[in-house]
Amino acid sequence: MKLLLLFFTIVVSGCVSLNNDLQNAIAFGDIHELNSYSPNIDKSLLVRLYSSPEFKENCFIETHGVCKYNYFLSVSTFDEHPETNIYRLKTEGEFVSVNWKKSEDIDTAELDLVLNQYSTMAIKNNTSLNNQKQRVRLKANVFEILSQ
Repeated sequence: MKLLLLFFTIVVSGCVSLNNDLQNAIAFGDIHELNSYSPNIDKSLLVRLYSSPEFKENCFIETHGVCKYNYFLSVSTFDEHPETNIYRLKTEGEFVSVNWKKSEDIDTAELDLVLNQYSTMAIKNNTSLNNQKQRVRLKANVFEILSQ
């Protein structure tokens, strides 16, 4: 009986092993609807950016706050039975803006993301932080994401 209970516990724990950052992004992070940006570009995919607070850094002076965010990008086709995928971006910081670029590829989004190195609240709290903007160019579809 104990062996059966142990086996059941192992199987169930394997089924619920979602990435903790992704769980945080879904539970209480921000969702940025990227299709609302660059209205002059015809979009063949639904693209969303999910942010998850990162608590590894301690840039706040004597208080606790979010210095940076981790990001996930979800990509979905507009078909009757849409294909979907979600990617973790290697970039950290705070999302500022996005510009869509025209793409000749089918069901592909080309994006220029702009991120600050630190969150706005962190910079207000700690003026000694050296904030830098980072531009990330992505090419994404439901099968892969490429950073250019």
